[in-house]
Amino acid sequence: MARQHSSKDTRERIISAAVEKFMEKGYSKTTLEDIVQHVGLTRGAFYWNFESKKDILDEIVARYQQFYRNIYSSYRHFDSARDTLRDFLLVNLRSKNTMNPYVMIIRYKVEASQEVSNLTERQTEMDKTFLETIRKEVARGQQQQVFRTDKPAEMLALVLYTYLLGFESYNTAHHINAQGKFMPDEKIVEYVDFLMEMLQS
Repeated sequence: MARQHSSKDTRERIISAAVEKFMEKGYSKTTLEDIVQHVGLTRGAFYWNFESKKDILDEIVARYQQFYRNIYSSYRHFDSARDTLRDFLLVNLRSKNTMNPYVMIIRYKVEASQEVSNLTERQTEMDKTFLETIRKEVARGQQQQVFRTDKPAEMLALVLYTYLLGFESYNTAHHINAQGKFMPDEKIVEYVDFLMEMLQS
């Protein structure tokens, strides 16, 4: 019986139900009863898999973080910093070109409370890591004399990073009910080439 209640499939069903309810009602207004009724399980089945609603949120946060880590580890590295950074930007924007429920929940559906007080710290650590990844590539491009040097690498990296954050936030806020991609791929290529022009010396 325990095996049945704590199967991977059951966990995924609970998480999927919670995601739907969080998207619909927000995290704080979603009750445990909402989740178990939506998935069609008993409270007992829920407690075989999670100790609390917060445990589900922790899983969603982990998936949110993994989504970004995948972006920052899947682009191609070239001898040319320009080619490397362009590929990174394309991978980044293409990955963010569809609605991601984990991003939506963390950014817009989790209200501030003591229960989720460490979310800001976790986001800050991610920001530092990802910003440094971009800064190193910009600095390498400056050394190769393909990127402008009238501004420090830190500033140029921050401009790029805030653009990437803004791209996602804008699309999420303005395409909440969108199906499929936010925009055609050629538009993403156009945006990336514009950003590359901004960096070039």
